[in-house]
Amino acid sequence: MTSGQRVRRTPAPATSRRSPVVVAGVAAVVFAIAVGGWVLFRPSAAGESVSGTGLPGPIGGSSVAVDVNTMLGKPAPAFTLLDSDGTSYAITPGQGRPIVLVSHMGIT
Repeated sequence: MTSGQRVRRTPAPATSRRSPVVVAGVAAVVFAIAVGGWVLFRPSAAGESVSGTGLPGPIGGSSVAVDVNTMLGKPAPAFTLLDSDGTSYAITPGQGRPIVLVSHMGIT
């Protein structure tokens, strides 16, 4: 080399290393998509009644369910309710006093 020549250096190729945070984020998104797809498209178990909304249907099937709109303007039918001890309570609406039913499906 002569003293008038310049030395031209080329930069070293950059190594592509992904951050662990980026890798974990991508893995979390892929996992969430997989779980969401499984929940949406899984086949229902035998005997599991599922409506079009994805919610479980009534126990005993849709034949025991009463559409609320078919009861408009008609007196409520008599029915029987069981408490958690198995005691039966017969309810007969239309005897001159109002009835309020409160149903709580919480964990007891």
